[in-house]
Amino acid sequence: MAFLTDDDKQRIAGAIASAEQQTSGELVTAIASVSDGYRFIPLLYAAVLALLVLPVAYFGQLVLSLYYLMLAQMALFVLFAILFQVPLIRRLIIPRSIQRQRARRLAYETFHRAGVHHASHRAGILIFVSVEERYVHIIADEGVAAKVDNSVWDDAVTGFVTQVRAGNVATGFIECIGRCTAVLAEHFPPGERTATNELANHLIELDGEDL
Repeated sequence: MAFLTDDDKQRIAGAIASAEQQTSGELVTAIASVSDGYRFIPLLYAAVLALLVLPVAYFGQLVLSLYYLMLAQMALFVLFAILFQVPLIRRLIIPRSIQRQRARRLAYETFHRAGVHHASHRAGILIFVSVEERYVHIIADEGVAAKVDNSVWDDAVTGFVTQVRAGNVATGFIECIGRCTAVLAEHFPPGERTATNELANHLIELDGEDL
């Protein structure tokens, strides 16, 4: 992913390794370029705009044969279907509520696929970011949730989102890891660890375009 260099990824992995020396909890990080292919909505918008050819031709008193009307509709549909897949434009036309819902769904899928719920004491945390949606989510497993209110993560999420918007994704991850570590260390000190490095420290990269 272009927004993270190999050095950035090594810094994130190093930050996790350092953090897990301070707590028996486990930290997992994941990043997606985009949380969904969003194929349906752009195609729907393209189809609606293509259908507008008929009323525009009628009210504009344009004399066109059925052949040329159909040709114009097909050309506009293809044009808008391609145009609406450009990330910047797609982000503008997809409702924010849908973007958040898709990103949230991918975050929870990643939580389970990465096996975060298998950490000792159920003390695993996933730090998830979806870049196109400017979405950050921290998911704490039930062992952590039993001791830490979800509102505790709000500051970490807010700080991370600010960094993502500024294009500082790696810095956002590292700062967020630090904040989560402080919380975990308070409730799950390193002496309670039953295994060493149960989950991988490397950043999980997801290609949302394939979803």
